[in-house]
Amino acid sequence: MSDVPNFPVDFAKFFSSLSLLPNFPEVTALVETQKKNLAALTAANKLIFEGAQAITQRQVEVVRRQVTDATEAARVLATTLNPQERARLQAELVKVAYEKSVSDLKEVEDLLRKSSTEALGLVHARVLEAVDEVRAVVDKKAAG
Repeated sequence: MSDVPNFPVDFAKFFSSLSLLPNFPEVTALVETQKKNLAALTAANKLIFEGAQAITQRQVEVVRRQVTDATEAARVLATTLNPQERARLQAELVKVAYEKSVSDLKEVEDLLRKSSTEALGLVHARVLEAVDEVRAVVDKKAAG
């Protein structure tokens, strides 16, 4: 692996030195476009990673709360001697647990949507910019 060049490589210098591409000044502009593309992808990956961290952290918090809630529910049910009261409490606890679970799922879904939307928006904007940059290079070459 020692013969693999360390990045960042000066691609403009590399491509300009190739005998196949003499007098190709547009390489610099295209390389800059690719650098911006890589920067946008890196930023999008960072957003996705941070979103995944937030989702994981929230899921851990939810599990902790559910364990605490289940422990408390078991304690309450164990101290209730009346079978009718125990049945009523079980139904109430199941309803509350279900409502909390649905709320938690919606929250995690919102985190996922936010993360995905931000990352996709960043990549989308960069793709549009890159197309305009390539078009400008082509138009410059055609005019000159």
